[in-house]
Amino acid sequence: MKPTVKTYQDDIGLLNELKRQSSKGVSKDSLHVFAHDDERTDCIVGDCGAAPAAIADLVAERYNESDHELTSVFRRFGFAPDESSDLEERLANGKILLVIE
Repeated sequence: MKPTVKTYQDDIGLLNELKRQSSKGVSKDSLHVFAHDDERTDCIVGDCGAAPAAIADLVAERYNESDHELTSVFRRFGFAPDESSDLEERLANGKILLVIE
């Protein structure tokens, strides 16, 4: 079964959803966050050394790869090439993605 993808504008919406998923009993191993490298999202994916503890505690993996690396990651999750392109475009437009397995 293909994972669910939710798109967020900022870390507050993401954090609220992560808390919701956790309260529903969803394992952190089933939650994966994707964000592109810009100042606003670096901390979400853990690259600034001060990732919000709540986010780090609630997800299994956080990704901040470039386009060609993302394609491989999205393929591992079962997304087709056109779906991967759509997800990459969302990231390029500053969105944050939560992939729920």
